Amino acid sequence: MAQIWQLSANYQGITATGTVNGFPCMSADTGESGESGFTTAPLNPLLIGKGNVLRIEVTAKTKDATLNCSVEDAMTGDVIDTGNAAEIKLPDGDPPHVIEIKFDSPQDGFTKLLASAKSSDEKTVTEYALKLRDLLNAKDFDALKKELRPKFELLAESFGHPIEAMLGQVGEMLQAFSSKKHEFEAADVKAVPCCDNKLWQLTAAKDGKALIRIEEEDGMMSLDAVVAVLEDGPAIVL
Repeated sequence: MAQIWQLSANYQGITATGTVNGFPCMSADTGESGESGFTTAPLNPLLIGKGNVLRIEVTAKTKDATLNCSVEDAMTGDVIDTGNAAEIKLPDGDPPHVIEIKFDSPQDGFTKLLASAKSSDEKTVTEYALKLRDLLNAKDFDALKKELRPKFELLAESFGHPIEAMLGQVGEMLQAFSSKKHEFEAADVKAVPCCDNKLWQLTAAKDGKALIRIEEEDGMMSLDAVVAVLEDGPAIVL
C-alpha cells in the first residue's frame, strides 16, 4: 500500500503562496482581511524522493498573523489529523518572508516527469489547449484518453493504483466534459508556467480558474489540466 503525503495548513491574516518542488500547491489570501483559512492537498504526484521542498512565500500579514503547516504521511486508509498542523513562527518585520520545509519520500515520480518534459512557451501550450477544445467538442474520446494517459500514469504510480483501473473511469469523465460545447479561443487561454517553463497550468484568462469546465446553475465541474511537452509532443501530465 502506498504512503499518502498530505499538506495541511491553517492560517489567519496572511497572504501567501506555496509550492512543492516548484509546483503550486497552496494559496492564502487573508493578509488584509485578517480572516482565517485552511488548505489541504495530497502531494504524492509532486514528490522527488530525497530532498522534497515545501516553499511558502508570505507577501502580506496582519499584526496577529498565524500560520500552522505540516506535511504528514500515512498509509492508504489511515486517517490524517488535518487540524494538528505544526505552528510556523513568522519572522519579525514586514514581508516578504520565505519558509521552507524539507522532507524525503519513497515516491519520486515528479523527478521522472521533469526529466522527460521539455521547456516550452505560451504559444505552444495555447495551441494545444485549442486542440483539446476541438477533441472535446468532437467527442473523440480515444484521442482524449491518449492525451490524458501521462496524467493517470503518474497518479497511478504515485498512489499505488492500477493504471488500467484508473483509465477505466476516464470515459465517463470525458463524456461529462463533452456534454456542452467548449467555445474558448486563444485569447481566452491563460497558460501559467512553473518548473522552468516545463509545466503549464491551463486556466481561463477571465478569472484564473480551470480552463476546461462545465458551468451549471448549481455549480461548476472543472478538469485540472497541466501540460508538458514530452517526447511525442504536448500532453496533459497532471
